[in-house]
Amino acid sequence: MGHAVIKAEISEKGERTRRRIVDTARTLFHARGYTNTSVDDIVTKSRVTKGNLYYYFSSKEALGHAVVDEMIAEQFEVGAVPVDGDPVRQILAMFRRSERALAEGRCKGGCLFGNLALEVSDLHDGLRRKLDEAFCAWEGRIAALLESGVRQGVLTADLDPRTAARFLVATLEGGILLSKVTRNVSALKACTVTVERLLESFRA
Repeated sequence: MGHAVIKAEISEKGERTRRRIVDTARTLFHARGYTNTSVDDIVTKSRVTKGNLYYYFSSKEALGHAVVDEMIAEQFEVGAVPVDGDPVRQILAMFRRSERALAEGRCKGGCLFGNLALEVSDLHDGLRRKLDEAFCAWEGRIAALLESGVRQGVLTADLDPRTAARFLVATLEGGILLSKVTRNVSALKACTVTVERLLESFRA
């Protein structure tokens, strides 16, 4: 019994250490970018040894995969976004959450998915594929909302949920990028207004 308890405690401690490494890397990637964040930076900030980090992650890119996996699990896995209720309101809520986050961060940081995609897609093909998986999951959840709206008769049948979902993700990411460049959240707010008008035009 005592051995099992000790093993469980070690396991919990190991999971806490691993999570601390992932969370630290995520924060640093967001603030500095993937390329400008070194393994030494992550080791120092997370207060673990380099050996400890490499026990859990074979490379910085493997750690990047874990960061993206964590974001997917938080935001885009099945069940993370409800598919009942009014789909237009839910999608607009997603845009407005991004507006608030940008305003609170004074238009710095932005979307880590988008930041990583712009930075690493030409340099790290494995991480590019992982980010493609993340964007596909995001589009899939939005498409599910829209498909539900069509099934419920809330939205017209001529709406193509998959195409619309890709457009919405691209518009949100583009709005965030423009807000970062101009240091003014009004760029994203203008996108939100247009998206609202477009989605309302598909109401049944």
